[in-house]
Amino acid sequence: MTLRPRLRAPALLFFCLCLGAPAQAQTAKRPLTHADYASWRSIQGAQLSADGTHLAYALVPQEGDGAFVVRNLRTGKEWRHPRGFRGPPLLAAARTTPGAGAGRGSAPTFTPDGKAVVFPIYPSKADADKARKAKSPAPRDALGILHLATGKVARVENVRNFQVPETGGAFLVYHTGARTPGKLPKKGGPDPKSGPPPKAVPSDLVLRPLAGGAERTFADVTEFALSKDGRHLVYAVASKKGDANGTYVVTPGREAPPLVLHRGPGRGSRLTWDEKQTQLAFVHDRGETASPGPRVRLFRWSRTRTPMPPLSLPLPAQAFPFPAPFNVVATAVLHLEGAPLADELVLNGKGVRPGWEIGEQGSPSFSPDGGRLFFGVVPPKAKAKVDDTPDEDKVAVELWHWKDDFIQPMQKARAEGERRRTYRAVFELRDRSCRQLADETMAEVGPAPAGDWALGWDDRPHRLLVGHDRAYSDYYLIHLREETRKPLLKKQSGPLLWSPGGRWVLAYDGKDWLSVSVPGGKVVNLTGKLSTSFAREDHDAPGPPPAYGMAGWTSDDKHALIYDRYDLWRIAADGTGAVNLTRGHGRKTKTILRRVRLDQNEKAIPADAPLLLRGDNEWSRDTGFYRVSAGGEPALLLGGARNHGMPVKAKNADVLMLTVSTFYDFPDLFIANSSFRELKKVTGANPHKAGLLWGKSELVRFKSADGVALSGVLIKPENFDPKKKYPLMVYVYERLSDRLHFFVDPRPGTSINPTYYASNGYLVFMPDVAYAVGYPGQSALKCVLPGVQAVVDKGFVNESAIGIQGHSWGGYQIAYLVTQTTRFKAASAGAPVSNMTSAYGGIRWGTGLPRQFQYEKTQSRIGGSLWERPMRFLENSPLFHADRVQTPLLMLHNDKDEAVPWYQGIEYYLALRRLGKEAYLFNYPGEAHGLRRRANQKDYTVRLQQFFDHHLKGAPKPAWMEKGIPYKAAPASGQPPREGA
Repeated sequence: MTLRPRLRAPALLFFCLCLGAPAQAQTAKRPLTHADYASWRSIQGAQLSADGTHLAYALVPQEGDGAFVVRNLRTGKEWRHPRGFRGPPLLAAARTTPGAGAGRGSAPTFTPDGKAVVFPIYPSKADADKARKAKSPAPRDALGILHLATGKVARVENVRNFQVPETGGAFLVYHTGARTPGKLPKKGGPDPKSGPPPKAVPSDLVLRPLAGGAERTFADVTEFALSKDGRHLVYAVASKKGDANGTYVVTPGREAPPLVLHRGPGRGSRLTWDEKQTQLAFVHDRGETASPGPRVRLFRWSRTRTPMPPLSLPLPAQAFPFPAPFNVVATAVLHLEGAPLADELVLNGKGVRPGWEIGEQGSPSFSPDGGRLFFGVVPPKAKAKVDDTPDEDKVAVELWHWKDDFIQPMQKARAEGERRRTYRAVFELRDRSCRQLADETMAEVGPAPAGDWALGWDDRPHRLLVGHDRAYSDYYLIHLREETRKPLLKKQSGPLLWSPGGRWVLAYDGKDWLSVSVPGGKVVNLTGKLSTSFAREDHDAPGPPPAYGMAGWTSDDKHALIYDRYDLWRIAADGTGAVNLTRGHGRKTKTILRRVRLDQNEKAIPADAPLLLRGDNEWSRDTGFYRVSAGGEPALLLGGARNHGMPVKAKNADVLMLTVSTFYDFPDLFIANSSFRELKKVTGANPHKAGLLWGKSELVRFKSADGVALSGVLIKPENFDPKKKYPLMVYVYERLSDRLHFFVDPRPGTSINPTYYASNGYLVFMPDVAYAVGYPGQSALKCVLPGVQAVVDKGFVNESAIGIQGHSWGGYQIAYLVTQTTRFKAASAGAPVSNMTSAYGGIRWGTGLPRQFQYEKTQSRIGGSLWERPMRFLENSPLFHADRVQTPLLMLHNDKDEAVPWYQGIEYYLALRRLGKEAYLFNYPGEAHGLRRRANQKDYTVRLQQFFDHHLKGAPKPAWMEKGIPYKAAPASGQPPREGA
């Protein structure tokens, strides 16, 4: 067999020293236990200082208090400070993601001068647990300010959120009060079905200088917006008496009193700066007042209207925070005492439907050039009819009509969103004209980044298809100054993408990329005549294949950068030419090349500029970085047998931050320059890993029964002995070989944890599965069994101790596999579909969506309706073959599963029970598709391990396997059983 080329690392020393196994005797290490989960730490919210000299991040254990860390990247000096506890990190968020969480009050933030770091501090776990047990209000969050020159931390109590300017003065703004007033946060986050969040409770807003000086406090503030340059702070007040309600502006660093932007009953909200920070918009509702006039009003304030303090001539240049088109005298007299600075933008009868008014829920937004203000309007509200019918005589009824565009459960799931919906309108700030762009006949409108055009889309003609087909919309071209709607594309699935200059829109039709000229509407197929496919080549589901995506548009508004399977193409928007920028290097080496975006504020890709690319070799799964210039071959900068994460760049320095990992090596943070010639590890999140037995991954090649070349990830124990025979755990979903270098945190959950099982003497195998439409079950059988055999043929597998586990789609495949083979000694299926005939007519209750699409077009891959393909539904349903099952089966299916109906697990359990098969069904009441409560995750993780240890290692049966858990003897909610119970 000829192996594909591997990415080569430029520095072997790095590979050996940084990513090699710790040099400890194997005997000194021990296996993981379930108790180890609590102390395992993740890196969150990592940020670089603008000059690239310092790194800040949070080090967060799964249970217990975290730490805030700042590291001087030049000297290696570190400062650490207690951070408190915010609950266990979610699985997706637990992976190290540089730059993630950046934003106001949610991550460590460097001050503009780089002299301090501001970070949130949460209550300790002990204090939070104490308050929860006492059913008292949660302890309030705090704020830490670390001064880098001294290493001293100033602590500020009772902080809701905070912000520092991006440039300008050394100060911070923080809002006091609880995040959820008077209530403890629910474990697992807020309930998405609980409706809209309550309006912000007024509290003090504090402006604090960081270099010394007096604080300023503003009372009864509900929200605030700080300009990027730090020269203006705008805030909204909702006072107890209502006499001070309004929106105000203050200049940090000056003692002048706040100036009124608008004052009146109700409250201001949705403070929004334009892109250039020259103007701000907000809405103001009138509250409970019965005064006449619109319920919600829209205001705009231009920063050039801010009065300057008394000045003596000649004026220093720095007196002006922006170019002023008028003299100082005119500026100083613009504002009279108490007079509002903001202009009210009033709806006029010419551009807005009769009776419509400004909506409170729609956040205003400016066009990139600042010349337009977009906002939301709502139709007239019908007066509620008084119903004095006694409760016992009221009728509660739903009618599911065959002509309903959305079925009743979808209407119910969307009801709150529809109640809060606003329709886009626009103010032309140059002439103060107003025009409504959207209404019930076209609810969605997206303006171009530049120019006078917008796209509108209407899904109403195609709503009856939702649930058994894709979602479609008809697209229209809208002129922002005229009430015109020009048809553009019909029955389009997927969004249309504007070019930066607004001259083109890009669309994907399920096979090719199309450009549409604006305003002419000419459609050109950009990729149809090219020699490669831009649709997924390995797509194996009934629906149209998805595109590989695009990198963006060039800044000259002439070219789109579009991906095929491996390479990057620059294609002229008018269809006159296409260039493979990577010169086919990706396809020749089977390396997937994708652009790295280092400038997070980038609007378009600089034309003809060198590109930084990340490469992922499809055969070896090596990753690395390349640089490509116009006309040249991609040049490898860094590569190797590990997973290099996407880098994040310091704002003003050639310093990049990224993660590097393998299955064995945690994704710690590394620092490099843009050439990647120096790569330095700068964090060590889990030093105790050195004393734990882990696992190491490798690829296993095999062919399916249909002759398809596939791969699988085999994980061996760190102390693997090829002369021994090991139990083998198989985990299935779809294609999993791209996880070769994924580090898996040891943690409880819904499925097996490969790290835990490898540490405790199991082999773990994750094979790829390729599907034939109409035969999902047989496809899994034809891939999984040859994959398992390829591992067995290596000679170190105990063939009488092979288990298999999966969840959701993986759970279905396992439920099917055990009806067709006795290869597995034990199996576990989470949330499995067992009866495709009944599941086909079910509903995904989380969204209200019918499940028919699942079987006809997507993952279940039947390829037709129940009445068109009845035998395929029966043949692929495990329930109809339940009498063949010989393998002990453990199932998990929860009664609030919003994705797979709970009755699917029940149907299979009842069949197996009646047939006298060894079967167990766990339901954690109130839980959804996957376990969310940590106590339940810990409980099920232990039980899953006990089940497999008994069948594959000969461990004694736990009590629940021997006797069950009678209803009255069930453990109290939240109390996990003792290990071995």
